[in-house]
Amino acid sequence: MSETSAAAASSPDAIDWSAHEPRTTGEVISDAVSVLRRNFAVVFSLAVPFCAVDVLLREVSQSFMAGLGPMLLKPGGATPEDLLAALPDFGIVVGFLAAAFATQQVLMGAVTVVGEQAFAGRPSSAREALARMAVRGGPLILTSLLFMLVVSGTTTMALLAPTVLAGVVALQTGLVPLLFVGLGLGLIGSLVVMLVLTLRWSLYAPTVVCEGRSLFAALGRSSALTAPRGLPFIDTPRFRLSVLLLIALGISSVLQSLFVVPRLVVAFITGWSFSNGGLPGLSHLPLWFAVPFGLIEVVTNAAVIPLSGLLLALFTFDLRVRYEHA
Repeated sequence: MSETSAAAASSPDAIDWSAHEPRTTGEVISDAVSVLRRNFAVVFSLAVPFCAVDVLLREVSQSFMAGLGPMLLKPGGATPEDLLAALPDFGIVVGFLAAAFATQQVLMGAVTVVGEQAFAGRPSSAREALARMAVRGGPLILTSLLFMLVVSGTTTMALLAPTVLAGVVALQTGLVPLLFVGLGLGLIGSLVVMLVLTLRWSLYAPTVVCEGRSLFAALGRSSALTAPRGLPFIDTPRFRLSVLLLIALGISSVLQSLFVVPRLVVAFITGWSFSNGGLPGLSHLPLWFAVPFGLIEVVTNAAVIPLSGLLLALFTFDLRVRYEHA
């Protein structure tokens, strides 16, 4: 097969859309679990190295963060000189966390390709997934950063605007309770803005990986796919997406609790001072705990986290079947 033919066969445009029918939200969830189960060896082999790099990067950043504790949490407060001295380490923390975030995004993109393969009825291929990410990984990372910046920036503005306005009025009138009213309105407004934008744009990864879009074009495509279309609220794409995101959030929360609690216990037993900056990195814990714990975290993440990417990928394809290829 020529390179052109091979590319066409792997393109989402080559999918026989007429062979698919719209799926309920429950069926999308069931399909994602089924795809993960049937392609577990491929997905797991893809996820392990990414999860290992992610854990390593986060542990390094945690180690530097712990080093910032003694510099910034002094009894008398940090001096300007302390803040200046902490800047390099803080920059390293941000850099490693950004690299971990990029690693997670590339993994989700690779999992999306596996979801596309399953949806198209093709055998799963880790090589194809990695080859696609070699091309689309950069745009995916940039789009995810744009998503985070716009959502966080807009949410912050929604919080600050009524709070600052209420603070100014409170200073002028002497009515201090107005400040708390403004803060409450800001919190509510920021939550609403964050929820609305998240539900509009959360399908950016499948549009980047499977449709070749990027940046604002990918966000716009996600917004178009999740448009209400005059449907009853519980049947709208954004309500259905909220259910899937809650499942993904639940998975993430459970994993975090699984790995935070044992670390807290061992840190307490070994006399870790939490004034050093919160949880210790694995490098600050005994070797007998750090090595197996790190390996368990990598394996568990590689086995479970890909489900979130499959949910969003298959839901995106369902929306295309339902509204564009019916």
